[in-house]
Amino acid sequence: MITASTCINFGTSKTNRQMSTTQKLIFLISLSLFGSHFTSAQDQNFTLQAEYRLNPLYSHGYRIPMTEGRTAEGYIGQRTRVIMNYEKAGDMSSQIILQDLRAWGTYKNNGQAGNLSIFRAWFEKQIVPNLSVKLGRQGFIYGDQYILGGLNWGGNMAHDAALVKYEKKGFKAHLALAYNSTGFTLEHVRYTYQNHKNMQFLWLQKNTDKLSAAFVFLNRGLEEPDGSLEIRYDQTTGVNVGYQITEKLNLKGIYYHQFGQDTLGSSKKVNAFFYSAQAKFKPNKNIQFTLGTDVVSGTSTADAANPNYGERNDFDILFGLRHGHFGYLDYFYTKLWPVSGLEDYYLKSNFKTGQRSSLDVDVHGFFSQAKISNETNTGTLDDYYGTELDLRWHYKQSDNTKVSLGFSHMWVTDTYLSYYDTDSEDGSSTIYAVITVKPTFLNKSF
Repeated sequence: MITASTCINFGTSKTNRQMSTTQKLIFLISLSLFGSHFTSAQDQNFTLQAEYRLNPLYSHGYRIPMTEGRTAEGYIGQRTRVIMNYEKAGDMSSQIILQDLRAWGTYKNNGQAGNLSIFRAWFEKQIVPNLSVKLGRQGFIYGDQYILGGLNWGGNMAHDAALVKYEKKGFKAHLALAYNSTGFTLEHVRYTYQNHKNMQFLWLQKNTDKLSAAFVFLNRGLEEPDGSLEIRYDQTTGVNVGYQITEKLNLKGIYYHQFGQDTLGSSKKVNAFFYSAQAKFKPNKNIQFTLGTDVVSGTSTADAANPNYGERNDFDILFGLRHGHFGYLDYFYTKLWPVSGLEDYYLKSNFKTGQRSSLDVDVHGFFSQAKISNETNTGTLDDYYGTELDLRWHYKQSDNTKVSLGFSHMWVTDTYLSYYDTDSEDGSSTIYAVITVKPTFLNKSF
């Protein structure tokens, strides 16, 4: 859940040296990026914050069902951030986030280096009114985060990219460009990280009083997995439309289509889709219900095993949010990527339980989108994966301190267990907490 696989790591072998280096780095970054502006007019702002995020979790089947032979276990995860923000109105903004991700006990008490990394490092410069360019390590969070999301649960999604932004009177046009290499190489060598070699997307959005509409086109290039330097491209395009029927009722529809080359290395063509339909009803200020379905297309196991079948129909959710969209046990698109796709029918409820607290109650019914053959290939399994219940209680103690407590349970079926070659399961659930404390050390206008 908490990982630093996509971060840029640096550190030293001794704790004292690490702390000294970290303190110097924070000071030098602050001074070099922001110090020259401190004597300017009163249109600039600099904030220095920290974020401490503790995540105790007890797993009796988190991410992987509690099958025979597995034992329950728990851990305490901690994510620590130092956050620096600078803004000069009408000119430039910048953000640097230093991050440490760990489970308690991962590192020795006597000086082993931690996992300090750069999570965000970008600046945005206004070129002319309404037009700006954002460069550096940044996050892409768009729409409902089904293909471009933030992944705050793990805290590790970042992109090294350039983003050109045009925004005016409810209209937004964002163009992103990314190109990745294996270090400071001076020749064309294999890209060794499990990211795209290059990626571009265009996001267009228009909002009115009642209507919100967005269009996206994303092109992604990945190197061949066979070791060659050839780049295969797939494309994803679609729309996201929402309409406020009344003050209490909102409808939303999303559709994405995926096509192009199979980036997994086969000669097959991609022909896949995703759609979501939601209705949000808020009868009063204390209650909200969301009824909806998310459908991720898949390839039947028979077609996937057929070398003469020329398509790959399983949709890739790319950089989308996993945790939460498809349940909080993370049974889909984290550890397990179901080639047969997913149909998720859900009812999500939010109840205000006090001035500072609320309760979320979500129920998911999961089904396979494409057919799954039985062991003898003489028929197909039932398409029902199971039902998940998610309970989450949130308490906001103050503006800088929040606590969430969660419990999730999945009633899995033999169809889901077939992915793990077993039919034995002993109740799969997890209990967790998220404690977030975010103090502000400095908030200064100049």
